[in-house]
Amino acid sequence: MCNFQRFGGCRVDAPADWLSRARALVDGFGAFLDEFEELVTGNEILMARTQGIGVLTAEAAVGAGITGPMLRAAGVAYDIRKVDGYGFYPRFNFRVPLGAHGDTYDRYMIRVLEMRESIALLQQALRDIPEGPVMDPKAKIRGFRPKPGEAYGRIEGPKGEIGFYLISDGSPNPYRYRVRPPSFVNLTLLEDLCIGHTIADSVVILGSIDIVLGEVDR
Repeated sequence: MCNFQRFGGCRVDAPADWLSRARALVDGFGAFLDEFEELVTGNEILMARTQGIGVLTAEAAVGAGITGPMLRAAGVAYDIRKVDGYGFYPRFNFRVPLGAHGDTYDRYMIRVLEMRESIALLQQALRDIPEGPVMDPKAKIRGFRPKPGEAYGRIEGPKGEIGFYLISDGSPNPYRYRVRPPSFVNLTLLEDLCIGHTIADSVVILGSIDIVLGEVDR
């Protein structure tokens, strides 16, 4: 995966039947989501365990630098794909779902709604994917030697803003390299979200933050 995208394009073309198989997978995922929601979304036990639990206000989320579904579940319309308009995203039509209460249930629902938006994005991408070479024949970059300086780049990841801060001294390797992981930042409010709740609630609240331990450890 990490070796597939290169400066100038993609390493190799997709197999001949890849597009048809990808479309079948994307088009069928909506039915799976329907079945999943029928089982979970209106479940009275889940609703009792999540509604009003671990409420995160918009002010607290912004103040702590929270991003991604947690921020949007608190009612803040902030998605880097819309704000920065990077890559192909300006070509696509998609909406940014927002929560109304900022609780654990809203964080669950935002992720479900964003999965549906992801289906629509993939359908548009698969519809418009062009024919032609996958590599620029003029791009024969075997090494990358940036000019001295510093830069910060970011994207909207599934869990929030993933940022990369680089300082270059002109050599092929960065002088300094720092990653801004959303899981680590989002986890900082766990204690605040758990105040006034039971130990059992804390497990549910932690799950709604949706961390990756590798990001936190880094």
